[in-house]
Amino acid sequence: MNKPDDNCDASLASDGRFEEALKRVSHQPGMLLGLEATRAEQDYHRRRATRHGYWLHGAGTVAGLRVSMRAEDPGNDTDDVRVRLVVGPGIGVDGLGREISAAEPYCVDLGAWLSAQFEDEAAWGALIRDGYAEPDNLLWLKVTMRYQDCASGLQPVLATEINAGTDPVQPSRVADCVLFELTAERPEDVPADEHIFAAHARIRPFGEIEDRLGERERSHIEASSGAARGQLELGARLLHSLGDDNQALLARQAFLTDPALLARTLLARIAIRLTPPAPEPGLVVNPRRIEVDNLVRPFLFNAAALARLIRS
Repeated sequence: MNKPDDNCDASLASDGRFEEALKRVSHQPGMLLGLEATRAEQDYHRRRATRHGYWLHGAGTVAGLRVSMRAEDPGNDTDDVRVRLVVGPGIGVDGLGREISAAEPYCVDLGAWLSAQFEDEAAWGALIRDGYAEPDNLLWLKVTMRYQDCASGLQPVLATEINAGTDPVQPSRVADCVLFELTAERPEDVPADEHIFAAHARIRPFGEIEDRLGERERSHIEASSGAARGQLELGARLLHSLGDDNQALLARQAFLTDPALLARTLLARIAIRLTPPAPEPGLVVNPRRIEVDNLVRPFLFNAAALARLIRS
């Protein structure tokens, strides 16, 4: 659960630009191809895979990535106890359609993290502002995931600038990594409108687009019932989801200009009961005061799982 450094997220901005047409290298006899062409070739293939995940699968957990709390029970809720937050191994897809793969558990000392925030007046004030629910005296945090690039394998290279150094190095590899983040957010502050495609506007209810349907289209829907009618209504909603001028995409990106926000995908919400209650809530790190809810996250079900579910 680290913060990205300057070598991370080199592809984040381009992954969020869905309006761009992809281009691949056209290999021709006698053509001179350099570094830019190699990068373009890699970019084309990885962005095609990313867009496939974004449009056809969505964002969420495929398997694993369970967030759990590890601590010894002190027998009361008044003692400070070391509490660790662990994200288990698993597979998922982030909000920009990029695959997340964690082969081992990741851990953060929740008590140390909370104590550091509490001792910093500005940081604690931000947590209270964004995550404190006064009626229940709860501090709400969320754990999110997203893909990130991680440069590795530094190797010597030729200097490209005068006085660039006597021993310049550049990373020779870019590893597929995952970034877990812990931030404050009250559940009631989450917009009710669901964005199935993170970088695009919400899929509008059927009642909002019904008047745009032609007479024959309406007759198809009115003649059907049950699941068939629901499927047709969903199809109509998807037909009109992007608008006639792609403003559904542009408006969403104007609202969330940071692609990192679009990529964040929820894993769990954490409720921490503070003491004493407002106006100046205090902090006791104790497992009896902390609850983890993993089932608020979005899930992605593959065909095999759905087929088994249908048979059961």
